[in-house]
Amino acid sequence: MSNWNKVGDWIKDNAGAGASLVGSLLTGNLPGAVAAGVSLVSGATGSDNPEIAMAQLQSNPESLVKLKELYYKNEDSIRLHIESIKRLELEDNQAEHAETQKTIRSGDNAEDVVVKRTRPLQSWLSLAAAIVYVFASMYTGTGDIDFTVLGLLLTLPWTYAGLRQVGKGIDSFKQHK
Repeated sequence: MSNWNKVGDWIKDNAGAGASLVGSLLTGNLPGAVAAGVSLVSGATGSDNPEIAMAQLQSNPESLVKLKELYYKNEDSIRLHIESIKRLELEDNQAEHAETQKTIRSGDNAEDVVVKRTRPLQSWLSLAAAIVYVFASMYTGTGDIDFTVLGLLLTLPWTYAGLRQVGKGIDSFKQHK
């Protein structure tokens, strides 16, 4: 399967508009879509072996032209497969988020007082330590704040407040700009 991913990545980078969607089929995680992509590439190259198909696409421009022709003949089907891939990805992300929220709520609603109070207490203590660290750094005369230390001290409060993954937060921020 991973060899077909390489073929798909190459097609996405080199096939041009439209036919690059065939590459998206090959790099997806939906077996039906990958099979559809393999079928199209096999029809264009004459081989269902990913290494041979890749070599054929790279060395023979006619096979790439044939792939584009096959794409245009099957455009509706390809778009339907890609829609299915994206829908499954979105559903998976939504289920992941729901599970995270369920886990957080179960911890917040725990009957055991120690379990219920531990995360908030840790977060407040870590926030207080970060504030003390910043003021201590400023008043010692050096004014040098190690942002790695500060980031580590703020990890618990940020996590408890809802910033679960920095990468997702940054991507979300970039999209709203």
